[in-house]
Amino acid sequence: MLRQLRQALPTGPGVPAFAGATFANSVGMGIYYPFSLLFFQSVLDTSLTRIGAALTVAALLALPLLPYVGRLIDRFGPRQVLLVSTVVRASAFAGYLLVDSFWPFLVLSVLVALTMRTEQAATPALAKVLAGEEPPGRWMALSRALFNAGFGLGALAAGLTASASPEVLHGVGAGNAVCIALAALLYVALPAARPAGTGAGSGTSDKARPWRSRPFRGVVAAGAGLWIIAVSVEVALPVHLVRDVGAPAWTTSVLFALNTVLLAVFQVPLAHRVERVRPAVLVAVGAVLHIALPAALAAAAHLAPTPRTVVLIAAMVIYTVGELLASQAVLTLLTALSPDARRGSYLAFNQLFIGLANAMTPLLVTSALDHGANTLWWLLTGCALAVAVLMTGAVRGVPAERDPAERDPAEGDLDRGPDDDPDLGSVGPSGLAPDGGSDRDPYGAQPSPR
Repeated sequence: MLRQLRQALPTGPGVPAFAGATFANSVGMGIYYPFSLLFFQSVLDTSLTRIGAALTVAALLALPLLPYVGRLIDRFGPRQVLLVSTVVRASAFAGYLLVDSFWPFLVLSVLVALTMRTEQAATPALAKVLAGEEPPGRWMALSRALFNAGFGLGALAAGLTASASPEVLHGVGAGNAVCIALAALLYVALPAARPAGTGAGSGTSDKARPWRSRPFRGVVAAGAGLWIIAVSVEVALPVHLVRDVGAPAWTTSVLFALNTVLLAVFQVPLAHRVERVRPAVLVAVGAVLHIALPAALAAAAHLAPTPRTVVLIAAMVIYTVGELLASQAVLTLLTALSPDARRGSYLAFNQLFIGLANAMTPLLVTSALDHGANTLWWLLTGCALAVAVLMTGAVRGVPAERDPAERDPAEGDLDRGPDDDPDLGSVGPSGLAPDGGSDRDPYGAQPSPR
């Protein structure tokens, strides 16, 4: 068992720093995220409605800046951009403790939103650079597993501390700032490698045009669809079960705890077991498995308490397996389909749509809940089916990370010919071959740990 787990983990000198930075960052997010609104209210002494509006506006204002972030990643490399981003974010959270008016709070919130999206774009690119001769998906699986473990640990620690002493809620921003600063120090310890194709004469000054790549557009759409499902479940599940179904509040806690534990424990071993399966197939299968939870939530109101709990737990397990398969495979496809010299710009383009979905989905979900929850469950089912159908035909030529006939996971080099799309002609080795690549979620990580 331990031997199989070691085979599933990435190797190399950068693993301890990469893993430590991911874990430190996620613990900070776990400390902050569940109590963020209470923290901001204690700092500003204003209404939650005004705070929520400011955070939504900040998230939207950060999106137009993402193309410039992508160019910085292409020019300077993901490690350098991540390092600067974490320092800025740590400073912003420390700055929250000093603000006492709305406009400085909004400025800091824009910085936080931008640096969080920067992390989502730069982390898969960094995993690809650090992977060397092994499948980069292993690095990303480790990152996702550690993020969910750290997020859960941070949330638990903050919750227990707040229960014992509610006044410490004012310090969650400081706790997050300390964790992010630790992550920045660990990024310094990473090898200063640069992506292939960067540097003078590499052509990185040419404008990236990810929107011209039909396969890449398809994967971006699929990732956004899965993100909409994840955010919708996160927002709607507690409201529906407690308000509409009348289930006890602990049911929601058990379901989310189960989801987080499964993501943390099984991401690495499952990702290793499916390395021989084409990532587009994994996304399609994972998307279909997502349907189990909306179906169970739709049926919950018609079930007795004990059968309802059993059905919901079983559905959450199936949903989480789908999440484990699809989320990892989407990141595999995004990095495989992006040219080495412009990977930062491509991944930043993806974050535009993830950020937009993250900002707008809660409003859409609450509106749907007010008009009947069944409408929402049908919409999420349709979204999952659309992702599955999209993956059956939109992405071609991206093989599995390992050849199904290959027995030694440390060997192998799968090449594909260039796609007929003009922007993909220079991608070179595809999938996650020796130079292939691998974010929170994520789904990461985002505010959502998935």
